[in-house]
Amino acid sequence: MPRCAIHSKAASRMFIAPAFRRAVRKSSRERAIIRAMELLLGALLFWFSGWMREEMPILTSQSRVLASPTRILVRFVDENARQQAETHGYTVLRDIPEIGYTVVRVPWGQVDETIALMRQRGWVKEAHPDRAYQPAYDPNDPLFPNQWNLFKMQVPQAWDWTRGTPQVVVAVLDTGVDYTHPELAPNLWVNTAEVAGNGVDDDSNGYVDDYLGYDFAYNDADPMDDHGHGTACAGIVAGVGDNGFQLAGVAYNCRIMCVKIGLSNGYSYDSMFAPAVIYAANMGAKVQSISYFSDDLTPALRAATDYAWSRGSLLVVAAGNYNEPFPLYPAGYDRAVGVAASTQTDRKASFSNLGSWVDVAAPGVGIHATTMGGGYTTGFAGTSAAAPNAAGVAALLWSWMPNARIETIREALEYSAEVIPDPLVGAYVNYGRVNANRALQYLREATFLPDGTALWAPIQPTIHWISPARMSATGGRLTIAGRYFGWRPELGRVLLGNQPLRVLEWTDGKIVVEVPPRFRPNWLWVRVRGYPSNRLWLESARTARTRQAAPVDRQVSGYTVGAFVQGGWRELLDADGSVMTAKARDDNGRLTLFLLVRGLDKYRTRGALRITYRRMGQSMNTGATETLELYNFDSGSYPYGTFTVAHTGSVPGAFQTVSVVLPGSPSQYISYEGDLFVRIRVPNAGASGQLLIDQLRIEWEE
Repeated sequence: MPRCAIHSKAASRMFIAPAFRRAVRKSSRERAIIRAMELLLGALLFWFSGWMREEMPILTSQSRVLASPTRILVRFVDENARQQAETHGYTVLRDIPEIGYTVVRVPWGQVDETIALMRQRGWVKEAHPDRAYQPAYDPNDPLFPNQWNLFKMQVPQAWDWTRGTPQVVVAVLDTGVDYTHPELAPNLWVNTAEVAGNGVDDDSNGYVDDYLGYDFAYNDADPMDDHGHGTACAGIVAGVGDNGFQLAGVAYNCRIMCVKIGLSNGYSYDSMFAPAVIYAANMGAKVQSISYFSDDLTPALRAATDYAWSRGSLLVVAAGNYNEPFPLYPAGYDRAVGVAASTQTDRKASFSNLGSWVDVAAPGVGIHATTMGGGYTTGFAGTSAAAPNAAGVAALLWSWMPNARIETIREALEYSAEVIPDPLVGAYVNYGRVNANRALQYLREATFLPDGTALWAPIQPTIHWISPARMSATGGRLTIAGRYFGWRPELGRVLLGNQPLRVLEWTDGKIVVEVPPRFRPNWLWVRVRGYPSNRLWLESARTARTRQAAPVDRQVSGYTVGAFVQGGWRELLDADGSVMTAKARDDNGRLTLFLLVRGLDKYRTRGALRITYRRMGQSMNTGATETLELYNFDSGSYPYGTFTVAHTGSVPGAFQTVSVVLPGSPSQYISYEGDLFVRIRVPNAGASGQLLIDQLRIEWEE
């Protein structure tokens, strides 16, 4: 990730005098002046070093979260508690009234300590570190001399129907936008209710002079890019077309709202990010293009994401560049569209994250984009490039049907995506690679209920996995993951056999239901608008309060150099001879497998976590050893903490089963979203080595 030097706004306000002495005799007055200048210079340098130190995030001392060293987000118990905190020297920097959070300044590095103090004194209902986010940029060399991304997504065909409209605004939440760029300046959104530069909040929205948008990173009205990342994203979304210049954005007649959330070094924080999402939604952005990610969910940003959804503002977010199946946020939130990166040959980009939690893919390698100072690049890459491509398609859909429900736009974007599995990775997103022309066709051919709900051509709902797959007779919460469920629970049902189950949560890709006590094993299925899904067998566990699950997403390191993995949830659930196969890298013979388990509850899990692991090696080096590990979230948010070793030993040449109980409380291995991150390493497997896994089952109690 790029890390830039001095922020131009701060630098312009700094005075730094040269520190030298003339080799002549000076009067006492001259010496006094020089001494004063030296003291001033020292104070400025001290202030500057502190300012630079605040620019970079730290790993907090106890919670081990990458966060701001000087800010936290809290929900005060009441106004009296707020006043008590201010009396004790804590400064309120910003209120976010739409979601009830307040940003508070703390002494440098005293993040966890301040949170503990405020909780101890009863001032806060909630308190969290101001988590850091990184831009999802991955530099690359130019691959193609033209905008292959537009042709791959069939954007030119879509332009026969709409090229966007100025009434549809896309907020680019990033490092800012070079609003002087000739490809961007004609397409800038302006706040017509605000008088530029008069120092007055004319529209009473809480932001002074936000004529072109707002800078939430430095809390001023100038969203100029000082990094470059945001300018590239803006050009992909809505660079001006038909103007004789170098490129055309996907939705080149739409408008760009400049919303700066990134510092000059690229980092952003919850205290900048969450209010920016709310601002964009309140100011009318139909789409928010976000090429940032962080390691774990935060209540403030999740609340802001849900708020934007409720206002009809769709977040389209980069899925991250780790080549892992572990969720990143805000792409992983139910009400955001997570976007992976694809190549010109419809392969998963080597760096892109993947999994059933990622919604769609879009071109993300060798993308033409705008750069600061009026320039261009042919090599913008990463899920940072994929997100604005998908956001531009969403803007075309809003342009065609400006009064559509947000659910309709999202369904058209996702349902029309082309399912093109990677030959080595398989299906790496939930729906497919976006296709603008197909999405518009879906909108044109849909029929609508009086409330605006779209009725698509027959689409059968699909269940990918359930977790837990086995649960005790006491019943409990069950997560169903899949696609084409829709967003209207009243139009669907979840059935166990023929018995309807009570729905707790319902989104297009995930349903949570309550399984009643003393249930009997049966087929679980979903019916949406009269169309039945596939069926999965829900088994009952023999032990009271026991639940069992298997990994649902997986990836192997080095798949571009010969490594691969085949098989998934169905192969790992039972010891039935149906196996997952993972092959080592060709270059160094190492095998590293990442596995994601979902559907646990960090706060309700009791007892201990038990792993049942049945596997064998094939064509491996003699003496090959394996290590099975679970990530420990108490050691820090991923990837800043450590994995706990559950099992280590020689890889057997025939199927063997080990059963392992993880030490300590199970909650330490469970993320806030209820996930387990599992890693299997065979460092000396050999270039031909393969690991065959017949079962990897997690067992716990609630």
